[in-house]
Amino acid sequence: MTPPLTILSQSDADELARTEPVVVMSRGHSGTRVLSWALAALGIHMGTLRSEPAGDCQDRRFTGAIKKVADSRIGTCSTRAPGARETRRFRRALWRYLRGVPRDGRRWGWKFPETYLIGGVVDTVVPRARYLHLVRDGRDVAFKSHLTDDEGRRLGRTILGHLGLLGRPRHLQAAGSWAYQVQRFRALRPGLEPRVHRLTFEQLCTRPVETMEAVAGFLGLPMTDECRRYLAEQVRPEKVGQHRGEDPAKLRAVEALIGETLAAEGYPPAAR
Repeated sequence: MTPPLTILSQSDADELARTEPVVVMSRGHSGTRVLSWALAALGIHMGTLRSEPAGDCQDRRFTGAIKKVADSRIGTCSTRAPGARETRRFRRALWRYLRGVPRDGRRWGWKFPETYLIGGVVDTVVPRARYLHLVRDGRDVAFKSHLTDDEGRRLGRTILGHLGLLGRPRHLQAAGSWAYQVQRFRALRPGLEPRVHRLTFEQLCTRPVETMEAVAGFLGLPMTDECRRYLAEQVRPEKVGQHRGEDPAKLRAVEALIGETLAAEGYPPAAR
């Protein structure tokens, strides 16, 4: 029987550092579910279960470690070198996850939105990782709820407290959390190039096959018929621009809060 894994040897850490996982970097409710299952349809092991439609990695020890490391990083510069403790925690959890990945030659990776907050830690542990940076219009995200903007959850409370948004209306909390996460990864991204491929939710919805062909090319994989079928069955173009049906006053408040980040990501606020 293999003994419990507590401390990785240097050779284990070095082996992990040589791997090339595919990592989805995105705020929750930005189309991560569709992207994760599309990647699975390309033949990539994403740690998913068909019974869990969100497409998250289902190794709970791994995702739990991601949330704990993310909580410890809030309020620090995203480009600051990670501490030894958070690096060890993430490395151990990733090693456990990797031990459950089939050794059949397929590419592997994961999708779990809170990973967006720990890019520097991921890069320290797996410096050859490839990142798929998925961005969605923050005005759409502002009217959806996620753990990272929920003050009833530890990580959400930490983020909102740092942003001074505790007790504020939910649409402003979600918008502020979106902008904070997008800004953090934007600051980190230059150090990760050329291992980052940016795509948008809007591209994925309106040009799904073309968008996933570009993703497959970035990863050095062929496009598959299974992926084309999945996109044809699951992608919903009508989800683009859902914020247009929201209360105009709330929408103006969202744009006032995150307008600079919207514009920087290619979503200029509406002219008034």
